[in-house]
Amino acid sequence: MSEINVLDISVANLIAAGEVVDKPSSALKELCENSIDAGAKTITAEIKNGGIALMRVTDDGKGMTGEDAVICVRRHATSKIKTAKDLSSVMTLGFRGEALAAITAVTHTRIMTKRREDTSGTVVTVDYGKLESAEEGGFPDGTTVICEGLFRTTPARLKFLKSDSAEGAACAAVMEKLALSHPEVAFRFIADGQQRFATMGDGKLKNAIYSVYGREFASKLCEIDSKSGGISVSGYVGTPDNVRGNRALQIFFINNRCVRNISLTSALEAAFRSFAPIGKYPVCVLNIGLNAAYVDVNIHPAKLEVKFSDEKSIFDAVYYSVRGALERNLQNPVLIPKNQQPMTEEKLKIISAFVSPDAPKHEQTKLDSGTFTTSYRPYVAPESKEKKPESEEYAPVELPKKVSSPAELERKGPEEELPKPSVSTDAHLEGFEPKPVPEYKILGEAFDCYVMIEEGERLFILDKHAAHERINFEKMKAAISGLKPETQLLMIEEKFTLSPQEREACEKYKKEISDIGFEFSVEDKGAVLYGVPCDFDMAEGRSLFFSLITSLTESDGSLYADSKNYFERALYQSSCKASVKAGRKYDEAHVRWICDNFFRYDCIRRCPHGRPVAYEMTKRELDTRFGRIK
Repeated sequence: MSEINVLDISVANLIAAGEVVDKPSSALKELCENSIDAGAKTITAEIKNGGIALMRVTDDGKGMTGEDAVICVRRHATSKIKTAKDLSSVMTLGFRGEALAAITAVTHTRIMTKRREDTSGTVVTVDYGKLESAEEGGFPDGTTVICEGLFRTTPARLKFLKSDSAEGAACAAVMEKLALSHPEVAFRFIADGQQRFATMGDGKLKNAIYSVYGREFASKLCEIDSKSGGISVSGYVGTPDNVRGNRALQIFFINNRCVRNISLTSALEAAFRSFAPIGKYPVCVLNIGLNAAYVDVNIHPAKLEVKFSDEKSIFDAVYYSVRGALERNLQNPVLIPKNQQPMTEEKLKIISAFVSPDAPKHEQTKLDSGTFTTSYRPYVAPESKEKKPESEEYAPVELPKKVSSPAELERKGPEEELPKPSVSTDAHLEGFEPKPVPEYKILGEAFDCYVMIEEGERLFILDKHAAHERINFEKMKAAISGLKPETQLLMIEEKFTLSPQEREACEKYKKEISDIGFEFSVEDKGAVLYGVPCDFDMAEGRSLFFSLITSLTESDGSLYADSKNYFERALYQSSCKASVKAGRKYDEAHVRWICDNFFRYDCIRRCPHGRPVAYEMTKRELDTRFGRIK
């Protein structure tokens, strides 16, 4: 008897469905791509319970005949290609003829469709791969697909899904990318009865970005529009101050198809290497246009992976386009309207006290109730003697001089705004007894990384990043132990643009984040920070908050599984990201603060990863090495 079985068509469809539909977001993506291919100008997508209970996609595309509505749910049924030759010139998003068959195999599906030229439409009902009915009905022009009960008949697959909120975040991420890939289509996304975003469909990418990610994110972008050698690169890339702790907002399209490709990512980050801080990733929304014959999209049923016939040409096109946009952004002056109201001396005094880098620091006194200011002296900026242009509508404002050579840019990187703590400020590490700080002298820094310190008969070589990381680590460890620090409110609230998965992380770990001293709220476009722990400087606290949120997701932005231990690891990881960076020049006050606490606390001898914080050498050892003594 033969041991080889020919599988039933329903079983074969279930197996095939696993390649195309492994979660609600992949099904939603396929449905919306079909709508785009149908020429829709308006697409509304709605989900409930993360897409598991319900997915509804409605469009105003060309619709289908009753016959095509029945055929479209079969495997390998497609209107996009006819022969193998057509695969070399595919420009549509769908073409394999597997999506609807896979979706209907794992859901209860209703398809309601009508063409503009027809007087009536058709409704087709498929129950987990079995065609139940096909009837005429009165429907508006276009197509509506309703999918309910995803994986209800396959509980083994259902148990591998994440929480409803996590799956909903993944659906939101898919919809955002689709809206950005086709700004000419008006997208509307609704989750559990609440509209998450809506785009205008006016064909302008900048407006689509504004609708999806908000004004704050859209305002920090550089436009790119270049073409060379048959390859076009268009879209937007973030400015050097618009960087993140992961690659969640690195969005690439090939011929308006969202893809993942290491060459595109490498080209972007290589172009940003001398502009972005170490450990930070640039953001972008870029569309690369090229001849369809030079790119293979038929690698995987999900159609996210692509291969190029000439990887180097693609790399160069992206690299030089992004690099050129960044350099132009640094060179272009900021224009201020001439008719702007003049600044009064009183206003100048108030504003200068907060924004001037030369403003003197006020002393702080510790009380049982917290920290308050005991003295304050506002800084008054000197009056400029330069004449303002009178004939021009706008007056250019000089930007910092550009670094002379790419090599120097590569070494230094961009400047960072850093807190300037008082040299006498104690880090107040819980559980450790502070010691008196001895008299010492900072001799200088080597490679903008190692601080040379002379203390009595000893010479220390201090790794400033490792020392600062250990300080932040001990603060975070105290917070995890239940010693909730007091919160200091920010004078001006700060908004952060987040991906859907990062917003989900904020919601998921809201209590834990609040317990360590942050006060914030989660909104549609991201999060709003109102307060930071008192143990951290305000600028330091802002950096730590953003680093913590991005650390709660994987490198691609997806949310990790539930785990208290993971939150703790993310907290320690973010303490590293919030520390001073090796290879960067910092103000003397901040470096001295690190040195003070190095001598004040014995625990600051190794970083959380186990690396030494400092190496010590006595004067006698030096004298011996130089042959002064034996």
